[in-house]
Amino acid sequence: MQLLEIESFLQKFAAGTHTEAEHQQFTDWLKTAPIAEVEAVLDKYNKLITGAYLAAGKTDPKLAANIEAAIDQYELGNSKKTSKAKIIHWNRFARVAAAVLILFIAGMSAWLVTGKDAPAKMVSLPSGQQKNEVVPGSNKATLTLGDGSIISLDDVKNGQIAKQGSAQVNKSAGGQLVYKMTEDIPSAIVYNTLTTPRGGQFKLILPDGSSVWLNAASSVKYPSAFTGNERKVEISGEVYFEIAHNASMPFKVSVNGMEVKVLGTHFNINAYNDEALVKTSLLEGSVNITNAGTALTLKPGQQARLASGGSMQVADDVDMDEVVAWKNGYFSFNKADLQTVMRQIGRWYDVDIHYESRVPERFFGGKIDRNSNLTEVLKILEESKVHFSVAGKQIIVKP
Repeated sequence: MQLLEIESFLQKFAAGTHTEAEHQQFTDWLKTAPIAEVEAVLDKYNKLITGAYLAAGKTDPKLAANIEAAIDQYELGNSKKTSKAKIIHWNRFARVAAAVLILFIAGMSAWLVTGKDAPAKMVSLPSGQQKNEVVPGSNKATLTLGDGSIISLDDVKNGQIAKQGSAQVNKSAGGQLVYKMTEDIPSAIVYNTLTTPRGGQFKLILPDGSSVWLNAASSVKYPSAFTGNERKVEISGEVYFEIAHNASMPFKVSVNGMEVKVLGTHFNINAYNDEALVKTSLLEGSVNITNAGTALTLKPGQQARLASGGSMQVADDVDMDEVVAWKNGYFSFNKADLQTVMRQIGRWYDVDIHYESRVPERFFGGKIDRNSNLTEVLKILEESKVHFSVAGKQIIVKP
């Protein structure tokens, strides 16, 4: 990266407007950059966040210990890049600022922006797990076979778990459900349904090689083999697709009366019943969407929004990193209201959300690791002056 690119990234990073591609590019640069350049960049970042969350003298003791360890490791690793070992001496505030950047890049912290024009706040996630902690979701799903029998995929061992029509059904070591055709011409077709609970997610490899990721509380119904002149599946909840190209057999997704038609492309559909809109977001390729006689075609970066009344609109320049954040292991919010945030948390942690009185008017922007325990996430959200209490599998939201 050039100096101007780095300065631009730091501005975006501090404001929470950077892209995943920019983040990765900066991380790659940081791994190989000379010590002097790293020092200069961290000094610039230190100045950017002055006056934000990391005010002098307000450091949590546990965070301070993690910071010291992180910088020690960082200095040790970088000292090997020069012929003479060089120890970097930081004042306390500079060390805190630098270490938070290091910890964030390593995936050990999260940032959050609250309010309409609030500055970015760097928030460290505490280590350890409290008693009766609500843990994050994980790879959990059930497979309903053609005869109606149900297999719990989080309990079954890896390897072949069923034979469906002309397909062998396997659970891979990576925790995926994979269909492998055993006949060139399918002799029988049966329909299977993969379903994730709240607090679960799962990846599926369809018989044609297409990859499908299911978010929490979602499902996909599909045949054990694709035949004829189309490949068709039905979904609910939120599902991300990477479709194997086959010009002679278009791929179709049916959801809530809407149909999405593709040849080979990457797209995400969010169709939860408790969301106001069904959102189809295109990352790569082209899709055609039809609903109640209305048809439109999306280009990469666009999102079709279908309202409950049947009207459909297209939004341009959608942040696709935010759309597929769930698949990549984190929550991503961009001016999201409190109810939107809490719906996502409710699904992923399998908890019910209750509001003690009126819903506080808060807006959030930022990213949080989906591997964080519930109390860690709520601690971050409480930076916006909203409060929570947890009773079993219920979260009470207090103004």
